[in-house]
Amino acid sequence: MRQPRQPRRFARFFASLLALGAAALAAPQKTEAAVWTATNQWDENWERLYVDWVRDAFHKDYFHNSADRLTFGLELDCADAIYTMRILFAHRNGLPFVINAPGGKGVLSNETTRWDNYRPTLREEQDDGRWTTYQGPVYDDQQKLRAFIEHVNEATVTWSLVNDTYPVALSEVRPGDIYLIPGTHAYIVKDIAPTGAMTTLSASSPKAWRPMAVVDNFPSEVPKDASNRDGYRRFKPEAHLRTAPARVPGASLEQWSVAKSVGGDWSAFAMATQEALAKIQETFPQKAERLFGTLCNYAIQRVDVVNIALDALRRKEENHGSSCFGAGEYGEYSTPTRDAKLAGHFRVLQTLTQDPQWGAQDFPAKRAIQSVFARGGGALNDEEMIAACAVPFDYMGGRRMDLRQLREAVEARRVASDPHAPLDYRWGVAGQAWRPTCPSARGS
Repeated sequence: MRQPRQPRRFARFFASLLALGAAALAAPQKTEAAVWTATNQWDENWERLYVDWVRDAFHKDYFHNSADRLTFGLELDCADAIYTMRILFAHRNGLPFVINAPGGKGVLSNETTRWDNYRPTLREEQDDGRWTTYQGPVYDDQQKLRAFIEHVNEATVTWSLVNDTYPVALSEVRPGDIYLIPGTHAYIVKDIAPTGAMTTLSASSPKAWRPMAVVDNFPSEVPKDASNRDGYRRFKPEAHLRTAPARVPGASLEQWSVAKSVGGDWSAFAMATQEALAKIQETFPQKAERLFGTLCNYAIQRVDVVNIALDALRRKEENHGSSCFGAGEYGEYSTPTRDAKLAGHFRVLQTLTQDPQWGAQDFPAKRAIQSVFARGGGALNDEEMIAACAVPFDYMGGRRMDLRQLREAVEARRVASDPHAPLDYRWGVAGQAWRPTCPSARGS
């Protein structure tokens, strides 16, 4: 979708904003003061307050607030969001923020003085098209904090979280903990219901300024790393920053034993996690309603992911005359893992309809769930299915699809993960499977 041209004044402002962010990584003119000074120290009480903040105050749009100068335009991926949450809470409560520096040499902390008395070099476009370069004012405290956030995010990836966190027992998982798949993704535990059901948040690649994805379910993952580097984890205390994750006080390797006991099945692992966390039992209708909502939200979240890839491909064609992503770009914009999980969500929901309790239960979403897997014979019609869950896959064309249509496309293997595929192929409405043509999509 071609974006409308913005007014020249906004273009100048945004170019200056980008220049400010880039300049933040340059060496400071004079170093004296830290980004902020810690007046408190992390302890179990502060960790509990962090849990409360994540559960009660943090939300999917927290970083996506156009009125917040600190986070406006802040582009984040999954690891960035996790580090940024911790930075913001530490800053606002006078706590230290200290993590391992890349390469295992030293630390990154709020004590850095690189932006003290720093004046960025800015560029502004004039009406005649020329650019004027000038020095901006000395960074204020908020600009220093923004520069520190961007610096940490540029320096870290999901692999960084391995050494900055330690694994916890399933029964100990709480809001603010993360589920980590190094090199792939990381989820934030937002809330845990009394039934043990979990809500997670996550930002996704590529980096972008956008709302976070919400899933009212467990991550579609199971710990399987032989070195115990994945799974549910918590930030290390500063005193144990250099301690091996498994040796940090309170660390537990239980989750890998549980994963092995269920044969590596992620739905069985999720059930074991829920049982470990539950204070009361989730009823069958509650579970069915939750899983249906999870599937609907997961399908809708794919819309933005696909559109970001299509926009990136259009920009590549316009700016570079190339209609193919490179291997790195392909890995960033393709969706094979996401699409496999989408198929998994359909399977989990269908398995629920085969449970012995299904026939004896009645609840609002029951007919809609049945209709995802059937047509005719009392199933909802297309209009009713759209009312139950509409996936707005084509913003410009105003087209929507329901979960039944999406499930049929997924099962027919018409849903393309290749970011080069046109919109109709990405969503399986083209009537035939996509045939990759670019070398990166063919794995060459």
